[in-house]
Amino acid sequence: MLWVGTEGAGLYRWQDGQWSRFGWNEGIGNLFVWSICEDAGERLWVGTWGDACLFTRHGERFDAVPAAMEVMPPVTALFSSGPDELWAGTGAGLLHYQASKVTWLTNSGPTPLSDVRCVVKDNQGTVWFGMLGGGLGRLDKEGLRLLSKSDGLSSDFIQFLHPDNDGSLWIGTSGGGLNRLRDGRFSAIGTAQGLADDTICWMEDDGLGYFWVSSHAGLMRLSKREMNQCADGKLSSVKCLSLGKGEGLSTLEFTGGLQPAGCKTADGRLWFASNKGVVVVDPRDVPMNILPPPVIIEALKVDGNAMAGLSGQSENRPLRIPPGRHRLEFIYTGLSFTVPEQVRFRYRLEGLDSEWIEAGAKRSANFDYVPPGQYDFHVLACNNSGVWNDQGASVAFVLMPFFWQTWWFRSFLIALALGMVGAGVWLDTRRRMRRKMEALERQEAVEHERARIAHDIHDELGSHLTRITMLSEPARHEPEVPDPGATNVRQIHDIARELTSTMDEIVWAVNPHHDTPEGLASYLEQFALQFLGVAGIRCRLDLPLQLPLWPLTAETRHSVFLAFKEALHNVVKHSGATEVRIALTVDARVLTLSVEDNGCGFDPAAVDPTGNGLVNMRRRLEHIGGRCEIVSAPSQGVKINFTVLLREAPQGFPPYCRRN
Repeated sequence: MLWVGTEGAGLYRWQDGQWSRFGWNEGIGNLFVWSICEDAGERLWVGTWGDACLFTRHGERFDAVPAAMEVMPPVTALFSSGPDELWAGTGAGLLHYQASKVTWLTNSGPTPLSDVRCVVKDNQGTVWFGMLGGGLGRLDKEGLRLLSKSDGLSSDFIQFLHPDNDGSLWIGTSGGGLNRLRDGRFSAIGTAQGLADDTICWMEDDGLGYFWVSSHAGLMRLSKREMNQCADGKLSSVKCLSLGKGEGLSTLEFTGGLQPAGCKTADGRLWFASNKGVVVVDPRDVPMNILPPPVIIEALKVDGNAMAGLSGQSENRPLRIPPGRHRLEFIYTGLSFTVPEQVRFRYRLEGLDSEWIEAGAKRSANFDYVPPGQYDFHVLACNNSGVWNDQGASVAFVLMPFFWQTWWFRSFLIALALGMVGAGVWLDTRRRMRRKMEALERQEAVEHERARIAHDIHDELGSHLTRITMLSEPARHEPEVPDPGATNVRQIHDIARELTSTMDEIVWAVNPHHDTPEGLASYLEQFALQFLGVAGIRCRLDLPLQLPLWPLTAETRHSVFLAFKEALHNVVKHSGATEVRIALTVDARVLTLSVEDNGCGFDPAAVDPTGNGLVNMRRRLEHIGGRCEIVSAPSQGVKINFTVLLREAPQGFPPYCRRN
């Protein structure tokens, strides 16, 4: 027995080879029958456009369901999930009928529902329903949830649902192809993956390993295994057997968006609703077209003009296209006289495309811009039974470049750019080297002048001061007499000696031969031994055997010496020390000079901040970018650290000098 609903002609029953019609006289209040369902108790439910909308069969008559008398919107989907239990999709939401009680899920609640076109219940007890524009709904013990394109659906216009035994849910959409929901993830399969159309109306499982799918492009047979592999990403396309007018269909457009739009009868045959009646197919007796269609490339158009010489083209002599930003159009066809409208194509432009492009039934391929180079256009075709011509047809061509697009011109530009960069680097290096040489020459001239000045001061001024000292020396040893002249001579002698000592310091500071840590260490050692020896204070020196030969300016040496001299004066005048330890270290380009005594010490916080001694030492070190640290406490002596940053030695200088 088969029940068929029509638009405007009521309900029909096919039984024992005869049709029976049911309409107003049999109790059906509306002749637009959009949904039919038989529950587990063989009770028939009928949904219509209006006039109570929901009816049940009692013998040869139909009565409106009393609890659903207030239901005015059309009933577009019916599904029975148990005896006397029904789910109904309507234009205003989802209706649940059980034990004469009606429960509504409508668009007036917190979750808007409208235009429900299909309802199913899976093995886990979850109710799924699809809406035309509202996406997919899920209803279970956790509540209601809606899924849409933002969750991975290819389209929110759902026409049918098919739960599979493996836990998958297949979803047919309008314009989005087939979707599979498994483990919370959606996968879409459409014309890009080999289907004949993206508008899916209904699907049935034939039990032989195939899905039969009705669409707006005829009837398709798809392998379940290939469909799942494609949804898993293991296949890029599926083989599709398309049945159309050549196999007896009166129309290619099937009916969708109403449940049910097809069924499988006990004899194994599959029934589908179309715009021109009911289509029945026996999946065990399917006509197959085993001949692959020959493929011909009819024309190659360049900017709309047909390219000459295509028929005589061979692999050894590719077509030559003049340079320019051309628009290319390849026109091809597949020779199949069985169902020519269902011949499908795929093509690839080798040298530009890495993957095959599914063209469907389109018989041309357009390329707006192809860079200069050598290419091979290859096109394949399959017939209505999904048998592919794997050899296809191809045409080789060369798109000639302008001279500025050739490899030699680009190589020339690259070489020219590299040459310009190299020349720029060479000129910059040469300019830097010249500046460095000029700076070294100026420095050498300055050092030469410093050496001359030091020599002149030592020879001229030093000799005169020594002569003054020698001439005034006898006056120092004469008896003390109240003679103003003798007193003046003694003062002249003392001043001459002080000037001689100061001049020696100036000559040492000016002389460029001492611009190293070694020169500084030697002078500090000599001065400390002489100065502390006169004061009767023992001097202990801790100087390294090797010092780096890094530049040390005269200003830096002089400032360090003056601060060091100030520190020794403070030791002699204020500390009452009997021993002074002087240490010099050089580590990581940092020179550290420390002066430590065993004297009475002091409290640094109690020292008069206006005093000149400590302030002068700090100021001298800060002036050359150094640092002066004073550590002391009463009865614990004083330790002063002078820290100076050294510059790196110029190239060619030895890294160390050894102290003798």
